[in-house]
Amino acid sequence: MHGKEENNDLYWVKIKEESGVSVYNAKIDGKIAIRGVGKIKGKPAQLVSLIENPAKWANWIENFKSGKLVAKINSNNKIFYQSFNSPFPVSDRDVVYESKIFRDKPKIIHIEMKSIEHPGAPKTIGVRINIIFTRYYIEALNDNTMLVRFESLSHPGGAIPDFLLNWVSASYPITLFKSLRRELRNML
Repeated sequence: MHGKEENNDLYWVKIKEESGVSVYNAKIDGKIAIRGVGKIKGKPAQLVSLIENPAKWANWIENFKSGKLVAKINSNNKIFYQSFNSPFPVSDRDVVYESKIFRDKPKIIHIEMKSIEHPGAPKTIGVRINIIFTRYYIEALNDNTMLVRFESLSHPGGAIPDFLLNWVSASYPITLFKSLRRELRNML
């Protein structure tokens, strides 16, 4: 079950496979980056639309509280705000991030996200998350199936115990894929 994979200049170690999702970790400057790889039924444009639609976020983002589009630079470059409920005694979190969509190859859509400061963003509700990177690689395999690779490295801010961060790194990609699959089925 455990394996190693190099990609994006990171050394990814496979830590589990569940529900058709392979989960990997990579250490970067003492922090854990996470990766999930799996197939999702649907079309890449539908998935991109879902990822960028604040009205749908509550349906698939765990602990989602609120969110909005802060600024639209163009159709492929936007600034978003999201806030999240956190379990006691952890403070609620929020994030302001820039999202850029790239269509480098005919069948592949690549989304890059990272935290930024923006004057139009709401004031923080507790602790501001720092997304170092979040990436989606979406490859159309056939008319209604895509291979999706999700990668993320962030600093949640504040004092969160290591055991909780480790648990999230192993479980979040599976939860994310299950939620995206369910939401895309509901869109049909």
